[in-house]
Amino acid sequence: MKNLLYIVAFALISCASSQIQNINNSDFVGIWNWTSTDGGFGNHIHKTPETLGKKVQLSLQKNDQFSIIENGKEVSKGTYTLTMKKAIYSNTQERYIQLSNDEHYDGIVLSGIIRLVKPATLEISDNNYDGLGSSFVKVN
Repeated sequence: MKNLLYIVAFALISCASSQIQNINNSDFVGIWNWTSTDGGFGNHIHKTPETLGKKVQLSLQKNDQFSIIENGKEVSKGTYTLTMKKAIYSNTQERYIQLSNDEHYDGIVLSGIIRLVKPATLEISDNNYDGLGSSFVKVN
């Protein structure tokens, strides 16, 4: 009986692990130029490449690798993980991206609910009430 419980537990864990690994990322694989970050309490935060004085590119690869390029120089790279998480605004399960080094990049949201809002526009929201969200446009 004890062995049967171990087998069932292993099967459940295996299924859960494979579901996490099978989250589709093909719609946001590519190079993305950061265009803006908005939000905060009362929507008072508005940052752009012009206001921060930097051009930032986020590269997301199909093999779960990422890199961040600022003003033409690579400043960070690593892996990202996709999971499903309840989004506070839609109240549904949505894809959540987490960078391997828990990247906190000044003025830009890089971990959170990730979604394509138009064919070439990506948004990452920190999934907090009065939180921040960053927008990106696809380069290629």
